[in-house]
Amino acid sequence: MSFYGLGSFVYRYRWFVLGGWALILIVGAFFAPRLGSELKGGGFDGANTEAERVQQIMVDDFGVSPATLTVVFDGEGTQAASEEFRRAENETLEPLRELDEVRYIATYENTDDRRFISEDGEKSYAVVGFNVSIDETQDLVGEVRDRVRSDTLTTYVTGAPAVYLDIQDASNEDIRNAEKYAFPFAIVILIVAFGTLVAAGIPIIIGGASVVATLGALYFVASVYDMSIFVLTISTMLGLGLGIDYALFAVSRFREELEDHSIHESVAKTVATSGRSIFFSGLAVLIGLSGLLFFPFMFLRSIGVAGALVVGISVFAALTLLPAVLSVLGHRVNSLRIRRGNEAPGTYFFGRAAEIVMRRPVVVIILVGAILGALVYPVFHMKLAIVEATALPTRYESRAGDDILKEDFDYASLTPMDIVTTLPDDPLSPEGLTDIRDFSENIDATGEVADIESIYTVGRSVSQGYLDEIANAETEGRAEAERQTEAAVQNELDNLREQFGGNLPPGAEEQVREEAESRADRELAERLPTFPEGVNNEGELTPAEISAILAVPEVRGSEEVRQAIDSYVSGDTALIQASSKVNPYTEAAYATVSTVRTVEPPADVSFLVGGLSAGQSDFISTLYGKAPLAVGFVVAVTYLVLLATFRSVLLPLKAVFVNVLSLSASFGAMVFVFQDGNLSGLLNFTPLGFVDATLPVLMFCTIFGVSMDYEVFLLSRIREAYENGESNTASVAKGLTATAGIITSAALIIIVVTGAFAFTGIVITKAIGLGLAVAVFVDATIIRVLLVPATMRILGDWNWWPGGRKKTFRTGKYSEE
Repeated sequence: MSFYGLGSFVYRYRWFVLGGWALILIVGAFFAPRLGSELKGGGFDGANTEAERVQQIMVDDFGVSPATLTVVFDGEGTQAASEEFRRAENETLEPLRELDEVRYIATYENTDDRRFISEDGEKSYAVVGFNVSIDETQDLVGEVRDRVRSDTLTTYVTGAPAVYLDIQDASNEDIRNAEKYAFPFAIVILIVAFGTLVAAGIPIIIGGASVVATLGALYFVASVYDMSIFVLTISTMLGLGLGIDYALFAVSRFREELEDHSIHESVAKTVATSGRSIFFSGLAVLIGLSGLLFFPFMFLRSIGVAGALVVGISVFAALTLLPAVLSVLGHRVNSLRIRRGNEAPGTYFFGRAAEIVMRRPVVVIILVGAILGALVYPVFHMKLAIVEATALPTRYESRAGDDILKEDFDYASLTPMDIVTTLPDDPLSPEGLTDIRDFSENIDATGEVADIESIYTVGRSVSQGYLDEIANAETEGRAEAERQTEAAVQNELDNLREQFGGNLPPGAEEQVREEAESRADRELAERLPTFPEGVNNEGELTPAEISAILAVPEVRGSEEVRQAIDSYVSGDTALIQASSKVNPYTEAAYATVSTVRTVEPPADVSFLVGGLSAGQSDFISTLYGKAPLAVGFVVAVTYLVLLATFRSVLLPLKAVFVNVLSLSASFGAMVFVFQDGNLSGLLNFTPLGFVDATLPVLMFCTIFGVSMDYEVFLLSRIREAYENGESNTASVAKGLTATAGIITSAALIIIVVTGAFAFTGIVITKAIGLGLAVAVFVDATIIRVLLVPATMRILGDWNWWPGGRKKTFRTGKYSEE
């Protein structure tokens, strides 16, 4: 069925189409509010990276919990090491021990680890390990927060599951706030663009219907396929923007056709022209979002799936629901007029601009190049990292708790590198401990780590403590033996004096003292512990001596050694934990991971490096390792679609090029604002000092297709004029004049809808909203109004090579060829 035929079909069965959509919206309205409960946090793993393999080993072999929460305690003046503070902390944590899902709770009380106490001494934290997944732990965050409230201490529950839950709540709040501000402004723009209240209301209806239908459909998708919590925001943003945009173009064309044709013919022609453009522009957006499916991470793939769904539903609504509404309204689309004429505001201005651009195309290109160069410049110092709790506003508990950990504790030591080392010998043997010591020394020699812990460091500390105890016991025992010996000697001498009438036989005192001392030495030797064989407590302990001491039953059975073995040893595998000197969320920490991975291990020793910084570094490497495939796919398929649409080799190349320019401008805005911190007061966020690593990829796949919308609509009108016999120059001017006003109105709506998200709470949402708004602004003004006409003026008839001119309009009805 042709697009003209589709429009005619919808007109004839308009009431059935409206009835079908009513059913869709009723179902969507019922399930859409439930979508949030089906969405998941995280989604940054799944690529089988080195860090992910380490994490699995940590869970399987070392008993590390799949998920943890951190409870931060603030005594507000009370010292965290005091009895009062520790008693209050234990009482606060006691209700958590009743939860079946809790595996362990680590505190300063039960570890005696000074790192659990803040630098000012007034705060502490507890790590709560769970035996369930991150998603299941996220469901428990609310209960954990309720259980750890204290009348004495201020508590904050943070950690990945808590952050994900707060992001979910913030996303719901962001959508409500964005809709609250976006809709009124969008309505005003539509009223100004159309001049009638009825025409202005139609795009709002279509945009709202697209969002409701999409969110309802996503509820069912999320029940069988893991979907990120960010799907909610992206779907709403795109659904509103695209739904309103598509309806804006179609309603504008319908009103034009209605001046010369019947309602039936106008609907059919609208679908045949604007509907066709909507279909191919939607296809371009769909292709862009499909690029996200190249990445192995749930976070990005789910946004790709959701984006494809929202685009598909928006296009479906524009090709079915919208024509049905127009069929019913007919001429009443012009009712409730507030100004005369159907032309979009600024048509005369854009007509004059077209004339100027046509006369001075080279000057225009140079000017635009200078402007775009300034916008793109910040991209050259872009830094990439991963946002966690800092993505949230400070009013959220997980963000506040994480800020305290960053400011008042040794944050790097809370998330050390996990270096899983496979040894040829038992890690507790002399050979194994030697390998661990030598490898640790090689890591320390890089100068990149602040602290290293392993079974060797614990064993060395315990062994030295054991030897010190022996030495102290020997010293104390010998002093006591000397006192007892002296008393025994004096007693024996007194007896001898009494026996010999007050005089001692010659040499008696020396003999008595010698026998007493010998007897005391034998008794002391029997009573004191002895050094294990091969241990002499002279100089630094060797791995062989440490191994021998750890084999002593008394030592091996101690709580400290048993915990150390459980934490650092599993079969022939030993864990080494190294803390970096820098914040684990920075590029410097990622560089430390890379450095450690190049360290030469002892012979026959292999190792893997994991942990927070390693996981983020691997995520970024994998992300940008796959990016060329995604970019290549999006660019190539978009080019082929435009080639088929316009039957031109050069126009698709130009379209891709100018899209990259508008995209680069949005990247520059991200760096300028979110990395460099400009406008942070206005947008109410904490400057990151970097750009979230997922944003360039996410925005490329999103913006590339959205920006192509205006290219398709503009070129469609230019092509239409060209095939009706106009020259290339006249066609460009006519197409620009006919569409520039409506494209500007559509762009303003996109800017309002997406820009509203720049004032929401989550930094990632802010960045996407701002990036889309900037890209669309640049695209609809500098690119479409200036650069595109200028380049098309220079290319002339080569724009349409090899397809050339091909008449498609015939008397009476429109037919496609």
